[in-house]
Amino acid sequence: MMAQRIRSKYSGILEINYVDGQKVLDSKNTSYSYGNLQKVWELTLDQISLRGVERILILGMGGGSSIELLREQFKYKGKIVAIEIDPVIIEIAKAEFNIRSNADLAILCMDAAEYVNKKTRKFDLILVDIFIDDKIPGKFLSREFWKKLSRKTTPGGRILFNAFTDVEKIKNVVEELELSGHIVQSMKKINGANLIINAVRKSS
Repeated sequence: MMAQRIRSKYSGILEINYVDGQKVLDSKNTSYSYGNLQKVWELTLDQISLRGVERILILGMGGGSSIELLREQFKYKGKIVAIEIDPVIIEIAKAEFNIRSNADLAILCMDAAEYVNKKTRKFDLILVDIFIDDKIPGKFLSREFWKKLSRKTTPGGRILFNAFTDVEKIKNVVEELELSGHIVQSMKKINGANLIINAVRKSS
């Protein structure tokens, strides 16, 4: 089956392909949603407990593979707020993967940094998966961003950051999270390659 190609001003050419019978969303150089990326989040979420998690924030929704995982595989029934800057990807998530806003899912088309600047309720779990193609935009590796994001976690709340990069580039991220009262663990080679930063805010 021919890949469906869609142009995005943010992400360049996006492709909807079928891999092993599963529909996936790819950018030029990487898996954007479902496929390998969904496996990364599946293996990561499998190592934590969702007990007591009432509100989840997703920064970088993509095609919504983490939402599908949370709802279908992990049977999560709480509130989810998903942030995605690219309206083209939001439309793909809706049309191709049936991910759409409802009473328990708010999808906001905006820059994740702008959302983090807003005064909102805190979250029990935050998933950070912000890429343009296979690169994390520099502002999302800045101390300022992570200082503000760390304030969005409830006591005992958790941030999971798909860093997909070497430890040196995220040194500032880890240091800022620790300064902000989080216990930080690096989960290496998830699904063979990805580095996930797992940060839990101290309860007191």
